[in-house]
Amino acid sequence: MPATRTEIAIIGGGVIGNSIAYHLARQGQHVLVIERSDIASEPAASWASAGGVRRQGRHPAEARLASEAIQRWHSLSEELEADLHYRQGGQLWLAESDSEAEEVAAYVQRQQNMGFSDVRLVNRAEALQLVPGLNAQVVAGSYSPSDGQASPPHTTRAFARAAQRLGAIYQTNTAALSLITHAGRVTGVRTEQGDIEAQHIVLAAGAWSDELALTAGLRLPIRTVALQMLLSTPGQPGVLQPVIGAVSRELSLKQLDDGSFFIGGGWPGDVSPDRRSYTMRPASIEGNWSTACALLPAVAQQRIARSWCGLEAQSIDGIPFIGFAPGLDGLTLALGFSGHGFALAPAVGRAIANLINGQPTIELEGLNPARIAHLT
Repeated sequence: MPATRTEIAIIGGGVIGNSIAYHLARQGQHVLVIERSDIASEPAASWASAGGVRRQGRHPAEARLASEAIQRWHSLSEELEADLHYRQGGQLWLAESDSEAEEVAAYVQRQQNMGFSDVRLVNRAEALQLVPGLNAQVVAGSYSPSDGQASPPHTTRAFARAAQRLGAIYQTNTAALSLITHAGRVTGVRTEQGDIEAQHIVLAAGAWSDELALTAGLRLPIRTVALQMLLSTPGQPGVLQPVIGAVSRELSLKQLDDGSFFIGGGWPGDVSPDRRSYTMRPASIEGNWSTACALLPAVAQQRIARSWCGLEAQSIDGIPFIGFAPGLDGLTLALGFSGHGFALAPAVGRAIANLINGQPTIELEGLNPARIAHLT
């Protein structure tokens, strides 16, 4: 069977891979996306993610991308011609003691030092104006009004459809088996449907990226984690506008338009031995639910309707690898987002497209995969 040829092949049809495909196609490149399942299907991160669109709380290396992405989200629905279920309700990170309030005050200063000038310290009264019904322990918070939330499956599929309108080709339900190399260069991808030759390969396969990288001799310092999400029965809509969390709680709590509460925060499930599925942990379900009810008692008026996990690639140093692969010409990495890549997707797609086309990308300097040599 003769090999399929394209300019750029992207392995992975998650929100990152589809954003990259969209931005490359918008620049006139011929793009082919290889996805092992359907777009945004279980248990991929882009199907399971909590959907927070946040700028505050970022590592300094992500700050430029985060600022760009937040601005893009305001008009992204119009750009992609799709309902992303986006809402700019802000994000509120809460302190429940005086010592935690001091920690939050220092945190606000760090956010402002990164250029997030609208992030501000709020007292209890201001926090209650933003979220009536917070528990009696809340004394202060960090409020980022530009942050918000959106639907990861809707956004992932919208990027894919927009890329296809611009000419990108998709091979879904097609597993990539290995990278094809020649003389220190990645020249293609071997798939279960045949070989694909490309001038450039982008590896954005999330939790399964390390398997493919290893076929080209590149060991990635990432591990697969199963991160839990809970969805409550619908309550009264409008109880909670911002996404909320707290210093002492592993929690990301938001309310959807139908009134249901969407609860994350990094509580773990267990990854299956083949890294294709997961099992839930009853202790994580109970712990995550209890901490949400304790911070916002209105949650306790509902019950858990659904629980699930998504499989994420967590990098050893907690920030993604974005850029040219070390020691392998023709390969770009966009992986290891460690549970917080969704919000960055619009900016990451634009940055990778510019990088491949030889344009300056100073916003990627702190995320350069060259640091892999020091982490493995």
